[in-house]
Amino acid sequence: MICSISYYIKIVFMICLLSATELVKCKASFEILDPSYDQKNIKIIGQRNKKTVYVIIVEDQLYKEKYCVKQYCLADKIFDSLIEILISGIAESANVPVNRVKLIPAEVFFPGKFYKKRMATLHTFVPGKSLHSLHYDPEKFSIQQFKKERGIFGITRTIINFMSSSPNLSQIAALDTFTGSQSHGGGNILFDEESNDFYGIDLKKAFRKNLSRLAYENIKKMDAEKLFTSCQIDALKIYRDTLKKLIARNLPSDICKKLDALVKTTNLNNKFVPATRKCKVMIFQNYDSAQKLIVLLGEIIKKHTK
Repeated sequence: MICSISYYIKIVFMICLLSATELVKCKASFEILDPSYDQKNIKIIGQRNKKTVYVIIVEDQLYKEKYCVKQYCLADKIFDSLIEILISGIAESANVPVNRVKLIPAEVFFPGKFYKKRMATLHTFVPGKSLHSLHYDPEKFSIQQFKKERGIFGITRTIINFMSSSPNLSQIAALDTFTGSQSHGGGNILFDEESNDFYGIDLKKAFRKNLSRLAYENIKKMDAEKLFTSCQIDALKIYRDTLKKLIARNLPSDICKKLDALVKTTNLNNKFVPATRKCKVMIFQNYDSAQKLIVLLGEIIKKHTK
């Protein structure tokens, strides 16, 4: 059952409840990264260069798939690319509908790499337009769980209301909670009007806050103040189930090992020691708090479904 915030939203999202497999249409093939792949099939078709990052659009003309090659101009920002790769892998483990990101190693030539001897990332595209471009109210239609300027510190009832519009949003919100991600405001949530699916993009602002702890505190307080509606409980079930998958498939020690391996690919190990240390602390804190959050959600769901 899909619940809605208004009659309009109900009509728009009435067919959004799909299986996890069906939701992840954004998972594309990365065969073009295989050393044996004929790079003559990869053509540069555009660029969106900014002051801090080079963004080159390429097309795999054999399979008619478009990708984005991304490189930061400053070496200090490379760590953000590593985080995007890391979070993409975590999302993929639980079939969360966000774009996929893969490493292009420093020593590997690839069409669209501006700095030939520096690592880059290859991103899939997801369908749809951002909620900002569709003029959604950012106060109501956002799952961003930390925004100091707007006084958001953890998940809120407004966020849960929006999550109840689509299973996609509950999944992405669970990913953000588990990884301490602050990325998914209206500009980084895309809505595909043809399929009625939501997708997340921009995964770099993660493991900066213990959002699992904030979610635990906020949800416990919400439940004490006012009962959740059946729509909100449906959203929280998907949110909890996604958290369970993320916890089961991503042990903090394994995440840290993957992060260390990614850092080594940059040949800038010493430069990222402070950032890596801080990130690892947040990885363990979010994981521990997420376990407590799952227990709390189970108790609330059980209480509301008697």
